Amino acid sequence: LPSRASHSAGVTLTGAVGPHSLVTMMMSNAGGRVGWVSPALRFGGTFAANEPLLRIDSIDYEILVKDTEAELRRAQAELRKEELKGAAQSARFLSENPGSEVPPLVARAPQIEAAKAVVEERLNDLEQRQLALSRTEMSLPFDGRITRTQVGVGQVLSPLSVIGLAYARDVMEIGAGITNEDLAYLTPTVGRKATIMVDKQIFSGEVVRESAAIDPTTRLTRLFLKFADEIPIEEIPLPGSFASIQIQGPEFEESFLLPNAAEQAGGHVWIVRDGVLEAHTPIILRQAVTGWLDSPGNLVRAFDAGEGVVIGNVFGAHDGMSVRIRDTVDG
Repeated sequence: LPSRASHSAGVTLTGAVGPHSLVTMMMSNAGGRVGWVSPALRFGGTFAANEPLLRIDSIDYEILVKDTEAELRRAQAELRKEELKGAAQSARFLSENPGSEVPPLVARAPQIEAAKAVVEERLNDLEQRQLALSRTEMSLPFDGRITRTQVGVGQVLSPLSVIGLAYARDVMEIGAGITNEDLAYLTPTVGRKATIMVDKQIFSGEVVRESAAIDPTTRLTRLFLKFADEIPIEEIPLPGSFASIQIQGPEFEESFLLPNAAEQAGGHVWIVRDGVLEAHTPIILRQAVTGWLDSPGNLVRAFDAGEGVVIGNVFGAHDGMSVRIRDTVDG
C-alpha cells in the first residue's frame, strides 16, 4: 500500500575535494636568520588565524626602533623648547605693547612649525620601523593548512623569500559534475544542503555555486559545495579525495515512492482491485531513485492504488486475473 504524501528524491553525484586557491607564504619586506619555526609549519600542519608560524632574528630591527624612539624624544624636546621661547617672547612683547597683536616672528611660529614637522617625520619613521619589526614574525589571517614548506631554523631569508604554500579552511570545496536533467530538478541549487561521503566518513555540506559553462569533455555542468562551518579543518578530507555527494531535491506533493520491484515488463504496475489484477502505467516524476540515502525506486504521481500494488512478478499475470492477497506491506 503506497503512502500518498510529499516525497523528494536525492541526486547522487561524484566529485573531488580540493582548495579553489592556494596562498604563497613569504616574508614581508623583512629578512634575517630564522630563529624559530612553529610545529604547525610542516607538511600537513594546521594553524589558526594570526598564529605565529615563523620568527627571524629581530635584534637589528629592535635597535632601529630604539634609535628612532630616541630621535623622536629629541625632536619633541626641541619642539617644546621652541614653544616655550615663543611663549616667553610673546609675553614680553605684550607687556611692552599692550593690546597689540604678537607678530609670528616674535612668537617663533616658523621655528615651532619646523619643529612640529620634524616630530611628525620621526613619528612616521618609528611607525615604519615598528612595522618592519612586526614583520620578523610571520602569520596568516585565516585558519588553514600547510601543503608545502621549505624553511628551517638557521636558514637566512631575504625580504619576500617564499616559505611555502598553504590554503584556508574556507577555500576547501568539492566540485562535482551534474547532468542538465538533475540540475533542472535541483534548481535553484545554491544553498541546498548536501550529505558528503569520503572514505566512509559522512560530512554535512552545502551547495555554494555552479559553473558558468558546461565542461566540453564531460558535457556536464559543475556544482561546488563547501563543508559545514562547524567541521574543524583537520577533519576535512585532504585535497584530491574522492567524494560521493547526495543532494536532496524539492518535494513532489501527492506522490508515491514505488520500489523497483513493482515495475513490470512494459513499464506498468499491477494493482489489485476487487480481487483481480489491473494494469496501471504510472506517471514517473523521478526515475531510479537509487542514492545511498534513499530506498531504491521511482517517484510517481499518486494514483488510486486499490487494495495495493504488487511487488515482484506473478506467474502468468494478465489483466483481470483473479488473485488473493496473503500479505500487505505499508510503504
